[in-house]
Order: sequence, then structure tokens, then C-alpha cells
Amino acid sequence: MTTPASSGTVLLIDDEEDFRKVIAWRLEREGNYRVLTAPDGPAGLVLASQHHPDAVLVDFTMPKMNGHAVLKSLKDDSGTKDIPVIMLTSMGEEQKVAESISLGAMSHMAKWSDAKQLLDEVKMAVARHRAAHPDA
Repeated sequence: MTTPASSGTVLLIDDEEDFRKVIAWRLEREGNYRVLTAPDGPAGLVLASQHHPDAVLVDFTMPKMNGHAVLKSLKDDSGTKDIPVIMLTSMGEEQKVAESISLGAMSHMAKWSDAKQLLDEVKMAVARHRAAHPDA
């Protein structure tokens, strides 16, 4: 029996280990994505530059480097600037939406939002990246 090809690579940058595990499992199981995870912004930026994922999910509130700083670094780097970024926020951070979009995020979602909605957003982001970079 052959294993189906991956639907793409997704990088998840979040300081909450349980969240990373749950979301990575869902993306792998339900979306057939290869998922890379990082516990903070600096580690995530290294993975992004090494692996050039099809989409990046970034938590806004993290130690060392917040989500907007990660987003800005991704968009300022010629090797990662075209990767779609989905920002994730906790309750009470809705005011960050406009700023995230202005900094180049593709979309902005509540961190523990509906799993189907998150999968749909990732699917759109990966499709957008693959259409723009068919040889990647």
C-alpha cells in the first residue's frame, strides 16, 4: 500500500505545547499536511528559512518575539516573504486583526476556533502559495 503524497507543508509557531500537538495532529490527519512546529518566533523563523513551508500559522502572544514581529520578519525576508501567514489570537486580542492584515497576514483567526474553519484557511493558504510557486 502506498502512502498518499502530502498536501503541503505547514509551519505552526506557538508557545503552547498542547495547542501545537492538537493542531499538528489535526492538520496531519485531516488535511494530510506535513507539519513543522516551533515553540517560539526565533525557532520558527529558522524552520521557515530552512524548509520554505506552504503556509505558516503564528500565535500572536509568545515570549521572545510576538506574532507581529515574526510576521514582519517573514515578510522582510526575500526567501519567506511570499509564504501565506495566518495569525492566531486568544480571546481579547481582536484589535490585532487590522494590524496583522496591514503587516501582510493572509488572515487572522481565534486560536481555538472551529477546526474545520482552520483547516479551510490552511487549505486556501497552501493552494495560494502553490499556485504562485508551482515548482516549490
